[in-house]
Amino acid sequence: MKQNQRVRIIAASYYLILYILWAVLECIIVPELELHMSTAAIDIIKETVCKILFWSIPAVFLFIRYNDSMFLKKSEIFGDTKKPVTYLPMCVLILFFTAWHLIPNYLHNGTIVFDPSLHAADILTAVFAGITEEMVFRGLLLNTALKEQKPPIALLGNAVMFLSIHFPIWLRESVFVTYMTSFTFVVLMVLSLIFSLSFIKSRNIIVPIILHAYWDLLCVAIK
Repeated sequence: MKQNQRVRIIAASYYLILYILWAVLECIIVPELELHMSTAAIDIIKETVCKILFWSIPAVFLFIRYNDSMFLKKSEIFGDTKKPVTYLPMCVLILFFTAWHLIPNYLHNGTIVFDPSLHAADILTAVFAGITEEMVFRGLLLNTALKEQKPPIALLGNAVMFLSIHFPIWLRESVFVTYMTSFTFVVLMVLSLIFSLSFIKSRNIIVPIILHAYWDLLCVAIK
């Protein structure tokens, strides 16, 4: 019991430090970089270099170090990749995500319109966001919380943390009030619940990674 509590404190401390570093990056460093670099270059630096150094590496280290006190251990985190049924709900969700983006796009434009400014850098950042964010929020934080907390509490707490990590960029882009008053933030909460449930049901971190990356790719690809 004491070991599990210690791991939860460590995970919470990690998230707090990560949040502070991310807020400083988004609100202080990025505005300075925008004076000298393109948005695409900044996004690549954030989603690859920064998220690997400050998100992925610490999360993986903590998971490996304390996985015995987590919901899924390192021998279980990738599930049974040979069972196709593991990926069936994921395929259904991919179809749902696709319809969610394409149907309004088609109704508005009379055809499917993709963003003509889409570049390889956008695809790269979407993929890395799926990998790094899921390793932190599902692979470490949710995985830790599920060990002792009831699933609804763990899912809700994880969704709040997932939502909160987006606040610094919303503040920098001056859309925080708009997103909160228009209830756009609810979409992120629901997405977090979907990613979390897919992780729990599949017992496989690859599933939420694919879902997250695919959603982000749709967001940047569909105009």
